[in-house]
Amino acid sequence: MARVKYILYVVIVVALFLPLFQHALPVFSIKPLQGSYVLAEEPVFSFRDYFTGKFQEDYNAYYEQHLGFRPLLVRINNQIAFSCFNLALAQDVILGKKGYLYEVFYIKATLGRDFTGTDKWDRYVQKLKAISDSLDRNGTTLLVVFAPGKGTFFPEYIPDKFKPWQKDTTNQEYLMKKLEENRIRFFDANHWFTRMKDSSPYPLYPKTGIHWSHYGAGLFMDSIVRYMERVKGKEMVDFGWTDVRMSNDLQEPDNDIASGMNLLFGVPHYTMPYPEFCFRENTSTFKPVVITIADSYYWILHGNAITQKIYAQDKFWYYFQAAHGAYPEDQMVKDLDIAGELKSADFVILMATDATLSKFDFGFTDQVYDLITVEGRQAASKRAALILTAERDIRNNKEWMETIKAKASKRNISVDEMIHLDAVWMVDKKLNEEKQ
Repeated sequence: MARVKYILYVVIVVALFLPLFQHALPVFSIKPLQGSYVLAEEPVFSFRDYFTGKFQEDYNAYYEQHLGFRPLLVRINNQIAFSCFNLALAQDVILGKKGYLYEVFYIKATLGRDFTGTDKWDRYVQKLKAISDSLDRNGTTLLVVFAPGKGTFFPEYIPDKFKPWQKDTTNQEYLMKKLEENRIRFFDANHWFTRMKDSSPYPLYPKTGIHWSHYGAGLFMDSIVRYMERVKGKEMVDFGWTDVRMSNDLQEPDNDIASGMNLLFGVPHYTMPYPEFCFRENTSTFKPVVITIADSYYWILHGNAITQKIYAQDKFWYYFQAAHGAYPEDQMVKDLDIAGELKSADFVILMATDATLSKFDFGFTDQVYDLITVEGRQAASKRAALILTAERDIRNNKEWMETIKAKASKRNISVDEMIHLDAVWMVDKKLNEEKQ
């Protein structure tokens, strides 16, 4: 009996010290965690931080995140929650009926729980119409695309706690209505996918991912090419596929939600289709210059070089922030000659799934409206003049300047910068009240 106790004692001590040894001497190769996260950096020692306790707090956070075997321990914990309690411990992940995985934003979008209001969309479409007309005069076609959403495609697996039978007006429904009234071109791939759900020979959506399948993305690309051919009256690259391979070994992004759950074992899923795409062209084939402002749904087309083989230039402005495709690495959209880029394009596509429509179109219309439309330039000029006047009024008010100096010191910025920030806030508030 004493021998058993001794063995158990040794096992427990070894188990307690193993993470310390792994941290100091990483002997075992541990698969890192999936998903978007930033690990804490090792803090630099200083007497000031030590005596205030900040160094200890920062080091504790660093050590906790870099503890040996941490990824493995996280996976064990996540697997127990998933297998024993039917819980997904990944942020914003919802475990639906029959093991279908969602992100909560897609459920809210499908049920109209994220509707941003009619006033916002009315003002947005008014600006977008001016942009569309301006681009048309330049020979550039603007197209709004509604990418599929998993909540819309699989509403039957949404958990009852969301009360899926109670559906309100959605952002997509109202926006489509306004686009149609103003004769702005749009393509509703979301409900198109829903209509094909029972007739498609291959799955259009995975069970364990949030994006469309490779086959579904191919169908979409084929429709976009046909649309562009009709608009320009020119024959483009003959795009299609020669074969569709079914595989249980999922490629990204078909398993992106399950991967982010960081489990020991995979989530059950069905086989998914992977087409062998083909591209045929001749000397008269028309290849357009296309700018696409989109969310992550566009990555499967851009990342697999499908669009690069169909377009002369595939310019992907991811969330209207990072510029990919025909640009140097780390190129940001804000540093581009946006007006010049738009004028040189054959098509401008604004694309988003319903889950990101509440943020659509990521600032594109507000900024471009001020750049390329007469109304926008006049509004921008008026705003700039009002800001200059407000800055002058602030400088001429002694009491106000004292407040500005205190705010600048607190924010650790210059007084001139603080004056400008206050002036911008006042002017924008006034202009928004006038719009209301």
